[in-house]
Amino acid sequence: MPVFLVFAFAGVGLQIFAVAWIAFGLLVLALLAAAAAHFFRNVGHFDDELREATMNLAPAARRRFYELYESRHPKNAAVAWFLAVAFGPMGANLYRAEWGALFAAVVSLNGLGAWWLESWFTAPHLVLSRNRALIAWALAVTQREFLS
Repeated sequence: MPVFLVFAFAGVGLQIFAVAWIAFGLLVLALLAAAAAHFFRNVGHFDDELREATMNLAPAARRRFYELYESRHPKNAAVAWFLAVAFGPMGANLYRAEWGALFAAVVSLNGLGAWWLESWFTAPHLVLSRNRALIAWALAVTQREFLS
């Protein structure tokens, strides 16, 4: 009877090795399902802060706010999430123009896969955090211009 060797595993060891890989694959699929559920549950609220910031502005101030906000090129959290799922932190960091994080992801091969899984949950929130800072900046400039 032939004996198959894979990474020095044979017989029962090979079965354990196969079960471990199957369990790992199921875990990754479960994490992807959890990330997708979290993303799709929150995607409708990604622009709430932008709407709330402009709600009390006069029409002229609102137009100026959007001019300032768009001049800084805000990113879309949905695009960042899909890039994170497809390409890991390399795709999300390239989209966000975070060159240091992109270099670290390339050098570490996406943290040997761990950062890839992590980026499914954090990429949209990193984009939203940057967009919040842009909203605060544009609102402050708009208020300064229209109050003086």
